Amino acid sequence: MSEDFSTGLSVRNTLFGEERTRQAFTADDPLTQEFQTLITAYCFGSLWGREGVVWRDRSLMTMCIVAAQHRFSEFETHVRLAIRNGCDKELITEVVRHLTVYCGVPTGVEAFRTVQRILQESAG
Repeated sequence: MSEDFSTGLSVRNTLFGEERTRQAFTADDPLTQEFQTLITAYCFGSLWGREGVVWRDRSLMTMCIVAAQHRFSEFETHVRLAIRNGCDKELITEVVRHLTVYCGVPTGVEAFRTVQRILQESAG
């Protein structure tokens, strides 16, 4: 097992929980196993596992990037993660304002709707 994979597994367990991480690896399909191993080592091990940038800031960066790419399913995941990583309503709302200006109003509107729904779910 590579060091990046070991680090990535630890990071993934911390960010998303051991059960969700375990579920990602439950498929019998070897291609899925290989893909999850790649994501775990590359994304969570060599990137999220690096020192120098706190997870809160990585969450904010990732929210902006996936929104700019119109990947709103991933955006939702990263908004929820940002909340767990210490981002409050005001900071997340400011990110949405910022990406509205730089990525366009339709992207900002979709991001706002997603954030609003998540925040309402959290409050209720």
